[in-house]
Amino acid sequence: MTDRVKALAETLLHARREREQLGRLSRLFVPASEEEAYDVQAAVVAALGAVGGWKVGASGPTAAPSAAPLLAAAMRTSPARCELPAGASVGIEGELAFRFARALPPRAQPYDEDEVWDAIDTLHPAIELVQSRFADPQAVDKLALLADNLANYGFCFGAPVRDWQDVDFLRQPVSLTVDGKEKVHAVGGNAAGHPRRLLAWLANHCARRGRGLAAGDIVTTGTHTGLISLTAPARVGVQFAGLGEARLTLVP
Repeated sequence: MTDRVKALAETLLHARREREQLGRLSRLFVPASEEEAYDVQAAVVAALGAVGGWKVGASGPTAAPSAAPLLAAAMRTSPARCELPAGASVGIEGELAFRFARALPPRAQPYDEDEVWDAIDTLHPAIELVQSRFADPQAVDKLALLADNLANYGFCFGAPVRDWQDVDFLRQPVSLTVDGKEKVHAVGGNAAGHPRRLLAWLANHCARRGRGLAAGDIVTTGTHTGLISLTAPARVGVQFAGLGEARLTLVP
């Protein structure tokens, strides 16, 4: 672990534990590469607890993906409650997530899309909670945001869908409601496109980093609704037509 990785990991851990937000980083703290950013992720997670899953996404169907671990302690089954500090806001995204039936361990040969797709067990409607440890994420280097677990704050997932293989992920309707009122309706909506590419990339990313994907890992594959910002109290629902829902209550 380099001094820069150690320093940024300690800074992010302090921000998490004290519920503080950080200003701009000195250049001495900004990761020098994606690999250093992922090293920071690993150091933070090693200090906080077990990994229960991953988030992976991309800005477009051919754009390079990026990923971050989901802490098991921050993952909740729907219906769930999440406490927010007074006055704090959190971003909400409606997503689709996949639970893996079998492990995809590190190996020399890359995993292909079909092999990764076949390792999936169930599909889940989900809500990701997004909150950066930085006060102004737009002013922070993208590698620092990557190091900060891509701003993941929490995760809520709904009941499993076992018959999902014929879902048209590019045309899947979704609705996001707040306190019973629809705020977002979309069809498809995920900028990254089909999740197959993302999941295969993630399997090889995790394998290359020496962990692999574990049986039971849940992987969420990016927003279908865009991001909306909320403060507590609020009741959030995400409904994917024919696939069920995830529900989350934000409480002060």
